[in-house]
Amino acid sequence: MNDRYEIEKPTSDLNFLTIGIKYIVLFIVLFLASWIAIPLFVSNGRPTRVNTTAEFLFENPLWSSLIISIGVITWFIYRTRKKYKFGEVFKIEFNDSDRKLEIKTVNLANNEEKNNQYDYKNLSYDFQNKEDSLFGKQRILKINNYGRTVHEINFDRTAWCRNERIDKLIEKIKTGHNNV
Repeated sequence: MNDRYEIEKPTSDLNFLTIGIKYIVLFIVLFLASWIAIPLFVSNGRPTRVNTTAEFLFENPLWSSLIISIGVITWFIYRTRKKYKFGEVFKIEFNDSDRKLEIKTVNLANNEEKNNQYDYKNLSYDFQNKEDSLFGKQRILKINNYGRTVHEINFDRTAWCRNERIDKLIEKIKTGHNNV
């Protein structure tokens, strides 16, 4: 039996140029902010209490600002690369006859589609219910193949929340369909 769940194929107006511009602007803002913040770290407190970290930052403001900016930018680039490497999931099909999970993703940077197939026996799922003041309630599904996360779907922050059969999909994941 095949059970299929899908949403409209996601699209994005981002491309490599806009991503590059975004990170250049972010680098400049972080560089200037850290340049201003370093003297504030040193001036926070009495002169008799010398903070060695703040003293080092104050003596080397250019290098400190560069390191802080490059560190934050590297972290953002890592997260963006990971997001575009995995792609956005827009179709999930449970093929019980072949015992395979077929997932179709789209890379939002270059609009390239990719078909992924995983054996049921190698799959595990991590379903999390999170709630915070910024994003509210979130249902996040992590699909793991051989213990490594291969796809992550945030049902409440993507078009999956509008899928009529989303509750059936979540129930199927929770009951461990691949053990049947």
